[in-house]
Amino acid sequence: MDTQEYARALRSRPEVARLASSSNLFDELKNTRQKLDVDGETLYVLEGDLLLDEAELEIYALQQEALNQARALGLPVVMESSRELLGILVNGRIVRWPVGKVLSYAVLRQTFSDSQYQEIVAAMKQATEAWENTCGVKFEHRSQFDNSAPGASIPQVLFTVRRVSGAPFIAAAFFPNDPANRRRVLIDQDQYFNLPPPPDGFDRVGVLRHELGHVIGWRHEHIRSGAPAVCPHEPLFETTPLTEYDPQSVMHYFCGNRGTRGLRITEKDRIGAQLVYGPPLHAIEFVDIPEGAG
Repeated sequence: MDTQEYARALRSRPEVARLASSSNLFDELKNTRQKLDVDGETLYVLEGDLLLDEAELEIYALQQEALNQARALGLPVVMESSRELLGILVNGRIVRWPVGKVLSYAVLRQTFSDSQYQEIVAAMKQATEAWENTCGVKFEHRSQFDNSAPGASIPQVLFTVRRVSGAPFIAAAFFPNDPANRRRVLIDQDQYFNLPPPPDGFDRVGVLRHELGHVIGWRHEHIRSGAPAVCPHEPLFETTPLTEYDPQSVMHYFCGNRGTRGLRITEKDRIGAQLVYGPPLHAIEFVDIPEGAG
């Protein structure tokens, strides 16, 4: 089911229809949130690095209103416990890439200067290796497609990495269940490449570690009830906790004196990631026994 169909299905539910008719949050978000045009598509920016098209924005608004009303009525809020990593659910099942799926990517050279391109290639290598050393995922840079035109379809890679300008975020990514045309890691030219190093700024490789955490299926850590109230909030519908709340998580924003500017993968991140993807592939001895043998 794509996002347009999901939005229609959500609106067809009586309790959601009543909510939608009494709320203008969707229109408010459309009119107030910053927008970014990428390859002819208009995306709305929420929660720092969450990019939504119009149908997804409507779903977000409906879910947020339901969450706010539940809180106002003193009703129990689904999934607001004090545990994390926070994974994504679809039909009650945890979202992850298929076993053996290579998460291939191209770095679109034409969108970067030569020095920026070289830096991003090296930073992506470090960030992908960090996740490969954490759990059973495999990334692959297919550099032969780096000269592809921005916006062109590249069926030989899962996602692209490209520069944008004027974005209200340092970088942004996608989730495994996002549509294929949304599978991009976006890096803002001014914000990312002008970041001072920690402790005053963010680690650039760490920013990519965070975004690749979204790529393999993790939501933000700071949306849990254990996080400081000043941190951004997001709806917790269709999520599942995997470990205890971790204020140092790679998926935690730097807010309310929690989070880190280094954005490194913690031990709790490792535990949660391995619950979904298993141990790193290099730690496994794969045995292929021919049929009928033994």
